[in-house]
This record gives sequence, structure tokens and C-alpha cells, in this order.
Amino acid sequence: MAISGRAAACAALVFPSAATTTTPLPFSVSVNPRARHQTNATVGVVAAPHASIGGGAVLERPAFDQSQLDTLPVTQEGGDPGRLKDGRRSGSGDSYKVLLVHDVRHTEEHVEKALPQVVPSVTAEAARQLFHESRLKGVAVVIIAVKEHAEFYAQMMVRQGLRSAIEPESDLAS
Repeated sequence: MAISGRAAACAALVFPSAATTTTPLPFSVSVNPRARHQTNATVGVVAAPHASIGGGAVLERPAFDQSQLDTLPVTQEGGDPGRLKDGRRSGSGDSYKVLLVHDVRHTEEHVEKALPQVVPSVTAEAARQLFHESRLKGVAVVIIAVKEHAEFYAQMMVRQGLRSAIEPESDLAS
């Protein structure tokens, strides 16, 4: 068995002794062989002169109670700042409409699958209704949100293969 550099350095330690004797001092050295595989483990090798009981000890990582550190805020799924077509609003700033633009390549199944993945507040049933509305009118309003979120939703819709656009919401058109 090969001895690691750390263990060899510890074995070569010389401890000064108050009593000078010609006999070697009894040392006991303990090395945890699994310690080199544990990257985050704190391992200490202790060589104790005249160790009569148990010899050296390997210092292990102390138990750390992390239960008080779990202070993540509780959030509900699908919550996003913005407002749906029916006028519920949260957040502030200029509002932009995220539009689903009709395209002959869109299928009802594809829109039903992709739109809820992009906009969490849109259900599969609402996605089907938006598909049919975009087919009849050319566009359908998916969600109304602040500009940054609207741009994000539009970009994610394009990545899912849906044609989309954003436009400022004007109070005159409502």
C-alpha cells in the first residue's frame, strides 16, 4: 500500500521530549484512507507522543444543523407579474401585449403543448382558445406584462416554434 504525501509528512514528525531517552518514543498515527476521496471532508491527522489509550485520532467534520437555514420563500407555481386579458394586474411599469400571431404551421396540439410551457399562467384549454382566436383574427393576446417579461415570453414562444410579437398596451384601445 502506498503512503500519500500527507501521511508520509505526518509520519516524519519529530516531537521534542522533555526527557531525553535513547529509546524511540511510541507514536500512534491514524489516517483515514477514504479521506482522499472526500473533497469537502476536513481531515486531521494527530500524532500523540506517549499515547497510551487509543493513540491518534482522525478529526471528522462536525455535524452542522442546517434546518434553520432553510428560509427560501414559498412561491406558487405559475405566478408571474403581469396581467391576463381579464384585467387582473400585478406589477408596475409600461404594459405590453404578448401576441400569438397566426401561422399555417401552427397546429392546435403544438400550441396546446408549447404555450403553457412558456407562459405558466396559460392552461392547455386557454392555449386551444388562443389558437382558434389567432386563426380567426390573425393574432391573439396571450398575456399582458411589463416589457422585459413580454420580450422574454415572445422569445420563448419563438424558440418553441410559435410566431409571436409584442406591442404596447394602450388604454385607448381597451
